[in-house]
Amino acid sequence: MPINLNDLFNSVDESFNNQKLEEVFYNTKNVAETMSKKSAERIEISRKRVECLDAKAKLAKLYEKYGKLQYSAFIGEDVDEQELLQCTDGIAQLKEKIEVFTQDIEKAKAEFNESISNAAKRTREAFNGEKTVSAQEVEVTEARPVDDSKTE
Repeated sequence: MPINLNDLFNSVDESFNNQKLEEVFYNTKNVAETMSKKSAERIEISRKRVECLDAKAKLAKLYEKYGKLQYSAFIGEDVDEQELLQCTDGIAQLKEKIEVFTQDIEKAKAEFNESISNAAKRTREAFNGEKTVSAQEVEVTEARPVDDSKTE
């Protein structure tokens, strides 16, 4: 259901020079800018996920190669010890790399979700937040007697 500006404001001037409306536009603009920045961060998270999956695929191949070499050694065939050591080192490096990617991805996801939540909260507060005016902020310019006959 659309909201008529005349229902919200008494005059056209008030609707265009309204501080609350300006605050809503400002917060909406900030949310849009935040979302565009966060989109770039999501792309970076996706890139790290792809790199992590690539490292896991390489790790699986190294495990397979290591397993074949170990089996060959188990059944008594000659195995190149240098090749076995290279597999062991490669496995250790890839496991460490995967751990770093996983930590980076989790940290980036948490930061992304928190910032989006904060941006949405600020916008929601701008729409819902009513500013209260204290008696000290009101300036009385003219005092008129109350006509009780009009209230009945």
